[in-house]
Amino acid sequence: MMLRSHNLRQAMRYSAMTAGLVALALLAAESAFAQDKTTKPDPANTLSGKIKSVEKKGRTLVLSIETEDGETVEQLLTTRTPLVIKGDGDSGFLQRGAVVYTKAYQTKDKKLFGKEFKVYLDGSRFRGVKKGKTDEVLEVMGVITQLDKEQMAINIGRGGPGIVQLEEGYQVKIESANHALIVPGAGVVLTGRPTRGRFKATGVEVNLEKPLTAEKYFAAQEKGSKRGRRRSRGSSTASKSDKKSEGNSVANPFAEIDKKKDK
Repeated sequence: MMLRSHNLRQAMRYSAMTAGLVALALLAAESAFAQDKTTKPDPANTLSGKIKSVEKKGRTLVLSIETEDGETVEQLLTTRTPLVIKGDGDSGFLQRGAVVYTKAYQTKDKKLFGKEFKVYLDGSRFRGVKKGKTDEVLEVMGVITQLDKEQMAINIGRGGPGIVQLEEGYQVKIESANHALIVPGAGVVLTGRPTRGRFKATGVEVNLEKPLTAEKYFAAQEKGSKRGRRRSRGSSTASKSDKKSEGNSVANPFAEIDKKKDK
């Protein structure tokens, strides 16, 4: 289904002004994201392997991990543990209201084309546009406001919406901190340090082995939502500190770009 004609004309008028708007958005992005730097984990302080089993204990998970050396270790995950879960998704995750990030190629007539889109399932506060490694590449992140099979309009914050064309054969990636997505067989990388004969993780990255389908994901979310509404408010509501921790687990992709440029 194509975009509504009125909204599409309005969106395309914004697209024609992309050059000036991008300049404004770039300034905003530089200010918003420059303070959030990340450093690449030291390989000597990481532990990689595969998840053998997942045991749920209340709101805590215990991961049994088979390391690359063949050893079995356990890792405790709480709502405060810095966690990122990555995987492949499908086009169903691209919908209005979703927070999306892409490296878009900009043509001479200022049109943007995206080949790969990352959807942040937990949302993110980051919005903006940032230059990539070349002048033809722009890093775009924001909320999808309109879309059809050929293009999407993304609210990038200051500077107005950005129109990104969907390249043929585009791919969708997902990122989340939802414990429910962790399953046996997924790859895992623990960042931390050895302490008293055990590895103390200060960060956990899980890479899903199988693609995640939007249909199953949203069905599970709806089922969990209905189950939660049947519970008492006290038992189903996370504390403010837990919610803050979960929100902070969302990475800022622009910080990674800044890091590469600084090298």
